[in-house]
Amino acid sequence: MPDFAYINARVRAMRSRLLDAGQIEELLGAPSFEAFLAALNATPYGRELQEALTRTRGLAAVDEALARNFSATTQKIRSFGDGKPKALIEALMLRWDLANLRVVLRGKHTGRAEEEIMESVLPAGLLTEVSLRELARQPDIPAVAGVLDALEHPLAPPLAEGLRDYLQSHDLLGLEMHLGRHYAAHVLRVARGGGHNETVVRGLVQAEIDVLNVKTAAKLARAEELLDAEARRRFFIEGGAIVNEDLFLLLSTPETAAQGWRALVARGFPVGEPGDDLTAFEQRLDRLLARSTARLYMADPLGIDIVVGYLTLKYNEVVNLRLIARSRILGIPRELVRREMFLV
Repeated sequence: MPDFAYINARVRAMRSRLLDAGQIEELLGAPSFEAFLAALNATPYGRELQEALTRTRGLAAVDEALARNFSATTQKIRSFGDGKPKALIEALMLRWDLANLRVVLRGKHTGRAEEEIMESVLPAGLLTEVSLRELARQPDIPAVAGVLDALEHPLAPPLAEGLRDYLQSHDLLGLEMHLGRHYAAHVLRVARGGGHNETVVRGLVQAEIDVLNVKTAAKLARAEELLDAEARRRFFIEGGAIVNEDLFLLLSTPETAAQGWRALVARGFPVGEPGDDLTAFEQRLDRLLARSTARLYMADPLGIDIVVGYLTLKYNEVVNLRLIARSRILGIPRELVRREMFLV
């Protein structure tokens, strides 16, 4: 059974194909979208770009190329492992399955077409492009749940459970929160144990849950209509290392928010009160989380750390390339784009 020493040797070879600072600057400095395409074609994304350009044009071709490259990357890493290493790697990748499933559910809820939905997903993990397209072409959310169950996906049971309430209330947010809770519980269950690799995965998902709860609490505290404590509890996700339900309620109540922020920092959360700009605050949290995760690439050479760090770097690169592509079409200045990029 391959261990992480073997897996990491393969991942290090893949790391060499990430774009360096010079290549990113060349893409940022492209004077037009056509120049951007030419520069991107000279990178490891070139093969997927050429294939995409035989089917479509413009941003759609870039998005397809980046998505297929990222999907191929994640599937390759999945194939390196077996047994517990593979289970932990798949648990890491489940965050992208959750994000893509939410896109599909929102699309079905609002009546979006299959192609519109596919433009917004980034296949990774267990849900490949073929699987996501099958989900996206379903007529409604119950049909999506049926396909997900046929795929024996870990998120199929909670989707089936939440479907009953959704069909009565059409509360999509409630359904998404239900999925989020089960995602967190599933990853924490897979990462049970005192080993180094389990501890790393558990720490990652706990940090992710804490950040999500802090973002949610900050929004609730500033909502025009304050919800009562019971209503706010439905937005809380258990499993974080720092934010428990009591602290969440403090943070989400205007009268006690300042007390909550002091307690949050005292418990080791890296950021204090958000100030006036919640969007900037959320971006700061996302960057801190991405940077701390990417730094794991330089941690234990025999553990899952390198896989975690590499996947973060690769995802970050794809997100930045999508941003640069859009900026070349819209003519946004390089420095403004750089400020919006996630530089890890």
